Amino acid sequence: MSVTGRCLLAVMLLVPGALAPGCTTIRRALNFGDQAAQARQVARIEGRIETEAAAEGPLVVVLARPGATESDPLVGVDTFVRLTPGNFAFPVAPGSYRLGAYEDRNRNRHLDPGERTRVLDAGPLLTVGPGQTASEDIVLAADATTPPELTQSLDLRGLVARTPREQLDFSLWAWSVQGDLCTDLQDARFGQASAARGLWRIMDFLNDGLAGIYFLEPYDPDRIPVLFVHGIAGTPQHFEPLIAALDRERFQPWFYFYPSGFALDRIAGHLATLLIRLQIEHDFGALAIVAHSAGGLVSRAAILDYARETERDDVRLFVTISTPWGGQASAAGAAGARVELPPSFQDMSPTSEFLRGLFYEDEARRTPRALPRSVEFHMLFGYRMRSRSSTANDGTVTVASQTQPEAQQQASTMRALDAGHVDILEHTETLTRVNQLLAKRFR
Repeated sequence: MSVTGRCLLAVMLLVPGALAPGCTTIRRALNFGDQAAQARQVARIEGRIETEAAAEGPLVVVLARPGATESDPLVGVDTFVRLTPGNFAFPVAPGSYRLGAYEDRNRNRHLDPGERTRVLDAGPLLTVGPGQTASEDIVLAADATTPPELTQSLDLRGLVARTPREQLDFSLWAWSVQGDLCTDLQDARFGQASAARGLWRIMDFLNDGLAGIYFLEPYDPDRIPVLFVHGIAGTPQHFEPLIAALDRERFQPWFYFYPSGFALDRIAGHLATLLIRLQIEHDFGALAIVAHSAGGLVSRAAILDYARETERDDVRLFVTISTPWGGQASAAGAAGARVELPPSFQDMSPTSEFLRGLFYEDEARRTPRALPRSVEFHMLFGYRMRSRSSTANDGTVTVASQTQPEAQQQASTMRALDAGHVDILEHTETLTRVNQLLAKRFR
């Protein structure tokens, strides 16, 4: 079998039942290159924001583009929010931009008189072409003040268009869902067609404004959020049994929906940044994450990013279900295929840098990378084998991969279930175990 043929077979094995079989899958794989080429055209504006005096609140970096003429006002494009000084980045459409910033001392998401500010026209005009990066660092001076003409609170983030239909320029954070309400999990937006779109048509998925964190009900400060994270070509609808079994008196369900064809480290960075933005908005002090399949890989990387960026201990419980910690042997040839395949498949190779980086700080594997002490970690895995397999597996992922030694060493408990890779999510023991762990951790 050719390299391409082997890799297309690997695609089938990585996401069984989640994609249309046969020619449909092959056609999607052959067309993925067009979407990947679009993704490579996305430009990037990045830098660091610092403060001369100690920061007294979240730091908001504001991205704007010039108007049609020099006399026209700047047009808000996006915002990047940090709890502490550090790096920021805007994936954007090619064009010209300006950066500003302010310190949101009262955490009301608005620029208010008296808050330290770097106005938009104080810095250079940054111009980026397709796939290019432009950088500018911002320092909020100790004596920085808001312009004298600002006499009332201004919602800069509210000026940013939130969907492709409202603005022509691509901007990742403006298009990402950040706590929007999902009133019906059965909505077609969250169905299998959208999940497949997120794997094979990654830019279309982003352009449709589907990616982000959704709430199933308005935020309640008295209940603990439980974030559900699906796997490659997965869908939030897979978590319906777990959500239905959740103690809604004590917990509120959130879910993360994302285009799973992107590189897993980029997905994890997206998730971590959205959690930071939601923390600033809602000031939650505790969070549980329940993740399935490769969603466990994404979630672990996001937890590490979130802890590094915020120095907070909000994530208290992490439960993974059927997660391929050791990757998939069938994905080893994805990087060398004759057709371009989703980067997430390359990350699933057992020797990928992404998988190594989940548990080690360095290439030599000499410095282990542990979860923050606040995170209690538990693993569930399945062992219902394919009928003709000689290797223990759950129908998709080997038991050896699900029980990778590095993951075992950091887990408080492990539980084996006689279940397949997807149907484990509706297994009675899974529902019982997840609720037991939630009740014990947050009693």
